[in-house]
Amino acid sequence: MNALTVTKNTALAAIITAVFMSAPAMAAEGGKCRTDIAYNSVVPLDATPENFEMLRKVYEAKDIRVERKGVAYTTEFNENRLRIGVGADNKVSYYRCG
Repeated sequence: MNALTVTKNTALAAIITAVFMSAPAMAAEGGKCRTDIAYNSVVPLDATPENFEMLRKVYEAKDIRVERKGVAYTTEFNENRLRIGVGADNKVSYYRCG
């Protein structure tokens, strides 16, 4: 290996280590929805039970509530719930704790 390859590999290893060391190590407390992370996708997710469950697991929430435009919902904050908004195109438009 030449010096450039070794330098690139060392830099890559340092970046990977920094990413993993900066990630929060503790899990959510007893089903509380995690507010310290963000999950983004390039293509909007389809509004399917599988995607809802995947988001619930990513955010470590105990419950989910699927919200559709034009429907009234309670406004109380529930720290154990992930709110998932679904648009008219049946795609997930937002997700947030509450």
